[in-house]
Amino acid sequence: MGRSVPTWRTRAEVELQALEPFRRALPKQEQPHFDALMDSVRQRRTAGGMLPGHDVWPPFMLSMLVGLMSQVDALERRISELEGMAHGD
Repeated sequence: MGRSVPTWRTRAEVELQALEPFRRALPKQEQPHFDALMDSVRQRRTAGGMLPGHDVWPPFMLSMLVGLMSQVDALERRISELEGMAHGD
């Protein structure tokens, strides 16, 4: 890949940049949440490039879901730690 077919990474970044008007239209307090989703996509670009196809949205969505699940897991661990402290475990 390269000259004739843009890499997935390049196509993904173009698509992310195209979402900037949507981001600007969001309320200020929601923009950091949107940014976090886009960061999830960027952090998992290598994995996204492993999926064949020209549509960038399936890898985008999977990347966002993995990022959200990572956050849920971290929160669940923290809650368990705090509950353990509250019960004297």
